[in-house]
Amino acid sequence: MVADTSYYDALGVPPTATQIEIKKAYRKLAITTHPDKNPGDETAHTRFQAIGEAYQVLSDDELRQRYDKFGKEDAVPGGGFEDPSEFFSMIFGGSAFVDLIGEISLMKDLTTTMDITMQQMEEDELAASAEEKLNIHEQETKTGAAPTEGTTPEGATTEGTTATAAAAAAPQEPEKTPPRRYLGQQAIMDKSEEEARMEAAGLSPEEKELRKKEKKKGGLTKEQQDRLAAYELERKKAREERVNTLATKLVDKISVWTETDKSPDVTHAFEEKIRLEVENLKMESFGLEILHAIGATYVQKSTSFLKSQKFLGISGFFSRLKDKGTLAKETWTTISTAIDAQMTMEEMAKMEERGGEEWTDEKKAEYEKKVTGKILAAAWRGSKFEIQSVLRDVCDQVLGDKSIRLEKRVERAHALVLAGNIYAKAERDPEEEGDYMAFEQLMTEAMQKKGKEEKKKNKHKSKHEDIDEAPVA
Repeated sequence: MVADTSYYDALGVPPTATQIEIKKAYRKLAITTHPDKNPGDETAHTRFQAIGEAYQVLSDDELRQRYDKFGKEDAVPGGGFEDPSEFFSMIFGGSAFVDLIGEISLMKDLTTTMDITMQQMEEDELAASAEEKLNIHEQETKTGAAPTEGTTPEGATTEGTTATAAAAAAPQEPEKTPPRRYLGQQAIMDKSEEEARMEAAGLSPEEKELRKKEKKKGGLTKEQQDRLAAYELERKKAREERVNTLATKLVDKISVWTETDKSPDVTHAFEEKIRLEVENLKMESFGLEILHAIGATYVQKSTSFLKSQKFLGISGFFSRLKDKGTLAKETWTTISTAIDAQMTMEEMAKMEERGGEEWTDEKKAEYEKKVTGKILAAAWRGSKFEIQSVLRDVCDQVLGDKSIRLEKRVERAHALVLAGNIYAKAERDPEEEGDYMAFEQLMTEAMQKKGKEEKKKNKHKSKHEDIDEAPVA
């Protein structure tokens, strides 16, 4: 008997519900009760907050125990309740897959690289804009002074005229300083400092010009190149640590089978443990896609290793060749998906700029949905490429560790085949599919439309080729 059932009622589950049932219920309600899905409903935000609060308590074993025993007042998280809208930021699996794939670094790497490479361009544009404004201001000042002198007839030098000219010039003098203080101040200061450093070094005009060319070589300054090189080293180190950590965790996971007698009962228990893990992970955002990517990599690398131990390694050679072909295909798919997303965004921008009667609110909403789906597809392809690249290195480390005897490494490969097949065949039941998998649906719809468009284009092209090749009577 529990002290309070309001959190269970909010999610529509009984007090005996498992963590998987609680997660499924929350994911369904998180979409259906979201304020964006219920325009005009003033209670939507309150209900959305309520299910977020309920899930935060019931998904935490310790908080749930306190809630069941004492009720709401004793089940408040230490840092307070989180904003449930943060749920939508965890697109690719969130933290649930950390032990299997680590943290996806794609967006962090892209953002950091862009920040470094765009910095100089922004500074140059600011400096150029500031200098242009200063030049315009100086020209206006000079032009404004000319008529004052011109109004005095030639040869006239009366005191009044002189006083008038002086009076007109007097207030203009301080006006030259404010723009120099605030228009692109930092950019101009940086430019002046660079000039001063070159002067102090005693560089000739030719050497100064050469230094400027070197600075802009490849569109990057030396400082930017150094920062990029430093970040690349940092990224490489982080990846090595990620691979080492994941390899250790993978060995621990499969040791449940490899360090036993591997009897049918033990094998069944090992497979059931993996299936239970899949039941939980498949409900994460893009959970199925990530599980399939993990499974495909495990099976590919382990079967390649096992084949290399037979027939003098000939089968292993062909497996490795197949792996390279798969990698090349994945690389091309990743690039082409990103290009497709970029082209769709440009197409939408042109249509929006053109406007007109055809660019209705419905058309705009349709394009926004299409663009979002294609951006998600590009982001997923990039993330999948990263996941499988990291896992290939993890498998190489687990199976290629020469300090471990070959027999044990072969056992590890068999364990990876068992686990990989379960991951690769993960499915959701029909009732587990629905609106709460919104991100996957957006991506799937966008990719299906792309496939139909390509088929239509190829069919049209083939038809024209047939007409061109038809013999003339």
